[in-house]
Amino acid sequence: MFIGKVVGSLWATRKTENTKGVKFLIVQPYNLNKEPNTDTIVAADTLGAGEGELVMVAYGRAARVAVGNEDMTIEAAIIGIIDEYEVDPGHYHGDLEPSRQSYKKQ
Repeated sequence: MFIGKVVGSLWATRKTENTKGVKFLIVQPYNLNKEPNTDTIVAADTLGAGEGELVMVAYGRAARVAVGNEDMTIEAAIIGIIDEYEVDPGHYHGDLEPSRQSYKKQ
């Protein structure tokens, strides 16, 4: 599981039968201390996430369980929309900037 930022939507008129009706979003994995990296993934979204939001993304079987269909032909799914996070600097052993130790959705 990782944190990502929704950067766009994806539409496909032709896709496998078991993904019809599923909304897909383009997500960039997010490093708390840096800008999002340049890699992107496509994730199924059953929660209604929007562009610019921070989300939690699951991979593989966990993603399929989250959308309620273990046979669905997806590899990633948004499993949460992040409202807020806080990192305890006493337990974090990296170089996280103080301005990024917490986040609250506006």
